[in-house]
Amino acid sequence: MDAMAIAQMKRQMFVQEEELRHNSHDLQVAELALEANKKKVEELHKKVTENKRKLDLFKVDITKAEEASRKAAMEERRRG
Repeated sequence: MDAMAIAQMKRQMFVQEEELRHNSHDLQVAELALEANKKKVEELHKKVTENKRKLDLFKVDITKAEEASRKAAMEERRRG
């Protein structure tokens, strides 16, 4: 192998090292973003669960209030 071929191989090696550094950096950034998104997903799951619970409580409260209102209206009609 002559000096030109060796020099070309060294340039290719340098290019490959640079690509490896960039890819390693991109991988690290993506892994950090993934970790942050996992935490965000967990938080959103908690919020959705809490909101569903609150909605169910509102539904129960409304049902009870409507029933009480109907009973009060019936009592009022009976008296009147």
